[in-house]
Parts: sequence; C-alpha cells; structure tokens
Amino acid sequence: MIILAIETSCDDTAIAIIEKKNKNIKTLGSVVSSQDKVHEKWGGVHPSEAKREHEKNLLPATEEATRKARILKKGKVETPKNIENISSPKNPFPKKLRIFFEKYKIEKVDAVAVTIGPGLEPCLWTGVNFAQTLALYLKAPIIPVNHIKAHILSFLFKEENPDFPAVALIASGGHTELVLIKSLSEFILLGETRDDAAGECFDKTARVLGLGYPGGPAIAKKAAKARHKNLFTINLPRPMKYTKNYDFSFSGLKTAVLYDFLSRDKKTQKDENYITQMAREIEEATTDVLLFKLEKAIKNYKAKTVILGGGVTANKVLRKKVKKLQINFFKNIKFFLPPISLCTDNAQMIGAAATIGEKIKDVKKIKANANLKIYDKI
Repeated sequence: MIILAIETSCDDTAIAIIEKKNKNIKTLGSVVSSQDKVHEKWGGVHPSEAKREHEKNLLPATEEATRKARILKKGKVETPKNIENISSPKNPFPKKLRIFFEKYKIEKVDAVAVTIGPGLEPCLWTGVNFAQTLALYLKAPIIPVNHIKAHILSFLFKEENPDFPAVALIASGGHTELVLIKSLSEFILLGETRDDAAGECFDKTARVLGLGYPGGPAIAKKAAKARHKNLFTINLPRPMKYTKNYDFSFSGLKTAVLYDFLSRDKKTQKDENYITQMAREIEEATTDVLLFKLEKAIKNYKAKTVILGGGVTANKVLRKKVKKLQINFFKNIKFFLPPISLCTDNAQMIGAAATIGEKIKDVKKIKANANLKIYDKI
C-alpha cells in the first residue's frame, strides 16, 4: 500500500509518500516546507499567515515528494465531475490542481492521509481541502489522522513492536501531554498542560531574551554555551512538578523569566553570560518537570514501553536525561525515542499512522477538528 500523507496542523507544510509492504513501512519521498522566517517577526505562529503559506506550499511540496518517490509522470488527468461539490471561494485547490493535472499524473497511490486535528483550525482546513480535492483526482480514499497519535505512532517505522501498557510523552509548541496506551486502539490521556505548552514556553522566553523564533533551538544553542561557573544567581521554579496529577503548567516559568529579566539593568539584560545562563536554567527547569512526570507515570502504570514525540523531544538535554533515566532505572523497558527528523511536525508520521487507520471513500465526510483529543475516535 502506498499512501500520500499531508500535514498542515501548524506552521510546517509537509508531504510524504509512505509505502507499507507486509509489516515494513518506509518513506519513498518526504518534503517539509518550514515557515520559521514568515513567523519570526511575530515571535510565534500567526494562523492566517500560516494558512496562506500552506496554500502556497502544498502543491510544490506534493510535486517534489512525488518526484522523489518516482510516482510523478507526465500526462493528463481529467477533471473529476464532482469537483464542484467541494469547491468554494475558501478552497483554492480545484483550480490549482486542474492546472497541475493537465501536465502530470500521480501513479500508484492507494490512499491520501491527512491531519484533521488537533491544531490551528485555518491550517487544518487547508490541508483537509487539499486532501479532498487531490483524492478526487487520484480516485483514492482519505484516511483521517490524529496529529498527537501520529507522533506516538512514529515507532511504526521500527521493526520492533511496543509492549503494552505503554506511556507516551508528547511535548511540542502546541502540546504537552502524558498518554497511557493500552493497545494501538486504546489511548488514555493522563495529563496535559493547563496553559502554555513546553515548546510555547521556549518560544516566549526566547522572545524575552531577544533570541528570535523558533525559541526551542535558540534557547538550546545559548544554553550549550553557558559557563560552568555561575556569574549570576538564577533559580527558576519547576511548576507543578510535585503535584499528585500528571498535568503541566509552564506559564509561571515564563513569568518568572520575565520578572528576572526586568529586574536586571539594561547592561545585564544584554550580557552574553546572563543570557546563556538564563537559557540553561530555562532548559533545565522545563526538562526537569517533563522527566519527573514521565518517570512517575512509568512507575505508577508499570509501563513496559516508553514513547516520546514532538518538537521538544529533539532537545539534546532532554534526550540525554531520558537515556540516563533508562540506563539507571528502567533497563528492562523499551524506549522509543524518534530520530530528530521525526520529532518535529512531518508527514512521514501521518503516513505511518494512516497504515492502521480507516479509509473513507466519501471525501466530503472529512472534517477538521482543532480540539481533537487523543481518546477521540475518528
């Protein structure tokens, strides 16, 4: 089975061609169009700008990914008779794809997969509209995919299967969740952020320090330069670390950074030693809380497998702490820590998740749901 997968939940436009043969899943072609430069001036993702970029990038990304997969050929595809059923002023793709398919045809695609949520609603609907239109041209069904489940199911690229129960930590710019997985069809939300997500905290504190966007890599880069000898006294809180539940809160950490920054004179605010040491403390505080809650969930639910996903799990400090946790306390437990390329939003994970998803023939039934939960059935 060959799946053309689409991811537009936030600010990355991603297309991937995934092949499943027996139990093996591999990527034939993958493209991710980043919007970091577009949103840099906002210090975060601007939904309407992101939507416009998706509209611009989806077709070129599809052309590139299908070329890489060698399934794009010269030719002509007739315009589907029922294309007007999904055509509207808000859907620019019937016109764009009509022009595209006058020159090309895409072969061998058995299904189109698309993220339907959670995420930013304008971005999700852009991906859904593109998937609906493309599916009609390809005469293929659509497989709707939950974005959070896709992060978790990235392990499907590995030949080794998880043992259940499993605990997953998803940490990104929009989500911070702990999930109990009893089977590939049973997901239970243990805890989530009550305000800012971990990645969002990185973005906002980076903006305070004048480090630009995206905040996670900027904070990590500065933190790596921090001197071992502390020239500044910086002690940030670890919000909700010791609460009995599995929820998170990072807004207090963000506020503490702001107050400390404002309490310094202007010379100190621009001092490289201060900035690097503050960045290190932000990184330490955030990863400490994530790791503490993860360890507690592993112990309390007697997890046999641990899965991580989301952009924040690309952080080197967090990855080192997770590996140390496994070596010191959980040697007999499987840990699935995805490669960096699969941590941030991508369409490969959407395609992998779709290999165990349900095919929908009536493309009009596919709807975006910005508030889709991990336990919701699609």
